[in-house]
Formats: sequence, structure tokens, C-alpha cells
Amino acid sequence: MALSKQSIRQGVHVLVDGVHATKEELITLSETWTEKKEVFFRKMLQQGGTITIQGKKFQILKDLKDYARNSKGEYEAPAKPHRNEDWE
Repeated sequence: MALSKQSIRQGVHVLVDGVHATKEELITLSETWTEKKEVFFRKMLQQGGTITIQGKKFQILKDLKDYARNSKGEYEAPAKPHRNEDWE
């Protein structure tokens, strides 16, 4: 089982040995991976980071948002302090 186009989401950039890879290139590379490596790569796609599979270094970069998710899964801006004294 290999990766699909849907598994590589918008806002995720993958560098293979320092070179930006397209979805098609990643799908081709994933065809030779074990199931365990593929599952780990999918987890890394969600959180970002660096992983080495079969001697190739994958660097997964996610677009950073200025918002965080709350407990309901909705995006909301982080709370800002009301007074400077609160941060001393």
C-alpha cells in the first residue's frame, strides 16, 4: 500500500534530501516502503519533523498558523494579556 494524493495535505511541504518533492514523487517513493514506515511517515505528515527512510532524509514542514485549536477542534487566537503586570 502506498501513499495517495489525499494523504499529502495542502500546507505541508516535504523536502527529500533538501529538495522539494511533489506529491507524485512521494507516492512513487512510498511504493517500496514497509507498512510500518508508511504509517510513521503519515504521522509525521500531521505533525511535521524529520525522518530518514531507506537512506533518504525527509524534512516535513507545515505552514504555521497564528491560531491554536481548542478542545472542540476549532481554531481560536491565543489569549492576550490585559495588563503588563500579569506577565512580570
